[in-house]
Amino acid sequence: MFGKVLGAGLAGLSQFVLIFGSSYLFYNLNKSYFKDISIVQSIFNMPLSILLYTILFFILGFFIYAFMYGALGSLVSRMEELSTTIMPVTLVFIIAFMIVMFSMGSGNVDNTAMRICSFIPFTSPMAMFVRIAMGEVANWEIAVSVCILIISTIAIGYLAAAIYRMGVLLYGKAPKPAEIIKMLKKSKSI
Repeated sequence: MFGKVLGAGLAGLSQFVLIFGSSYLFYNLNKSYFKDISIVQSIFNMPLSILLYTILFFILGFFIYAFMYGALGSLVSRMEELSTTIMPVTLVFIIAFMIVMFSMGSGNVDNTAMRICSFIPFTSPMAMFVRIAMGEVANWEIAVSVCILIISTIAIGYLAAAIYRMGVLLYGKAPKPAEIIKMLKKSKSI
C-alpha cells in the first residue's frame, strides 16, 4: 500500500511542480504584459515561505487522505461499493473545505472554527495553510499543527496498512466495522 500511495503522491507532486513551474516561466517571459494586473502580481511575487508551506501542507494532506482512501478501498470487492465506503472521508474533506471557503469569504480567517480546524489533522492542511497565507498565526501554532499532522499521518499510515492487509486477505465479503476493529485488536502489528 505504501508503494501505491507514494507513487500517486509523487505523480501529484510532479503535476504540482510542472503546473506552477511552467506558470512561473511563462509569467517571467510575459512580465511586461502583467505589470498592471495586481492579482497576477500578487500570485507570482508571494514570499518563498508561502510556497514552502504550500508544498508541506500539500504533501501531508495528500498522504493522510490517500492512506484513508487506500484502507477503505481495500475493504470492497466491487467498484459499485467503493463510493459508499469512502463517503465518510469525502464528507470530512468537504466539511473542511467549506469551513475554509466560508472563512475566506467572510474575510476573517482567524475565527474560532478556523483556529480549531488548524489543529485537527483532517482539516489542518487547508485551514492552517489559509491562516498562514491570509491571517495572523504564531510560529508555535504552525509548529504544533505540523507536528500533529505528521504524527497523525504516520499513525493513520500504519493503521491503514493493517486495514489494507486485512482487506486484501479477506477478499469477497466486505467485513463490517465491528469485525475490522476486532481483527485490528487481535493483530500484533498495531
